[in-house]
Amino acid sequence: MSDRSWFEERANLGIKLGLENCEIILSRLGNPHSSFPSIHVAGTNGKGSLCAQLSAASSANGLKTGLFTSPHLVTVEERIRIDGVPIESHHFDEALTKVRVASEANPSISPTFFETTFLVAMVIFRDLGVERAIIETGMGGRMDATILVEADMAILTTISMDHSEYLGDTITEIAREKVAIHRPGNPFISIKPEQLELQTLIEERVGADLDWAMMPNELSIWESYSVITSMVRAHFGWKKEPLDCIWPGRSPGFGSSWFNGVDLKFSAAHNPESMKNDIGETQDVDVILVAMIEKDEVHETMKALIEEVSKRKKPPKIILTEIKSGRKPSVPPESLMQIIHAVNPRLLTIIPIADLTSALEESFRLARQEGGRIMVTGSIYLLGEIISKVVSDRGLDLRKVMTIH
Repeated sequence: MSDRSWFEERANLGIKLGLENCEIILSRLGNPHSSFPSIHVAGTNGKGSLCAQLSAASSANGLKTGLFTSPHLVTVEERIRIDGVPIESHHFDEALTKVRVASEANPSISPTFFETTFLVAMVIFRDLGVERAIIETGMGGRMDATILVEADMAILTTISMDHSEYLGDTITEIAREKVAIHRPGNPFISIKPEQLELQTLIEERVGADLDWAMMPNELSIWESYSVITSMVRAHFGWKKEPLDCIWPGRSPGFGSSWFNGVDLKFSAAHNPESMKNDIGETQDVDVILVAMIEKDEVHETMKALIEEVSKRKKPPKIILTEIKSGRKPSVPPESLMQIIHAVNPRLLTIIPIADLTSALEESFRLARQEGGRIMVTGSIYLLGEIISKVVSDRGLDLRKVMTIH
């Protein structure tokens, strides 16, 4: 079996929270994660956007910077970037071979897909001489493999209900999992949550290492993360401004001019908090294209979408579609339509179109009748499938499209 086939089999192992697998394999690999300092970022929303901006700041100040994020949009190499550029396939393959050999040593260990990508990233960062790593947690924090990195700073973005089937049934339980990325004696920056009980929890768990980040209401969500980036720069003495940075599928303007006569906005909103924020920031959209994978928060996420658009004098038209690349099955468009009707039966223009290409075409047709403004949202896998289609149809260089700074 090839290394890539072995790697793809990891996806069948599902999600496994815990540290033992990675601790043993990292030891067998010579502890590559100890070769560089890391900034460790957790949170329900925004952690990828923040990590991208931190990578741009670190690289601008002369540090060879490794960035580890998840999930990927099109190819797994996107999860591992050096100075903003996705790694080349041969670097991934070389590191993957080392990880597989280490995992199959006696006694053999079966790392999950996520654990394997994390291990590959650590090997690549060591082998390519990374001087500073920016590490995004996969899920939670306390039992997430990424907590094994040697972080001299930890950052927490927002806290809301997400992945409750793994992290806990209450927002307080989820907060405990995420705050656990704090390493005593090292700075911990956190967006100050609105809930007093979460503020108290963070203050009690972090103590004197805590530095609250106050996010100005007048800034967009993407712009607001510059506040945290500035705090990080001040701590490390990084004098130069961050490089110009994009975050494919999430930052403003990405892909906006790909289609003639259409202003396209991507959103990776996949939970109630992010959906409410992103829809709220996009007041002039004519058509919203939505797909969701099966997860506990689907109903509440769709409810947040409908509640936001229902406030408008002229609600956008909503097209519901399916995706084929998610790690879980896509929610059928008819099921999403039932959720919408349960929230607001008066929204008239809701069109279920399972085939994504047909759904896109109908979105363009309807949008061009109005102002030409489309928002794509609901699942990061939907964004990935659209980006993949554009790259394929136009013969673009995917690696350049996915370079962030």
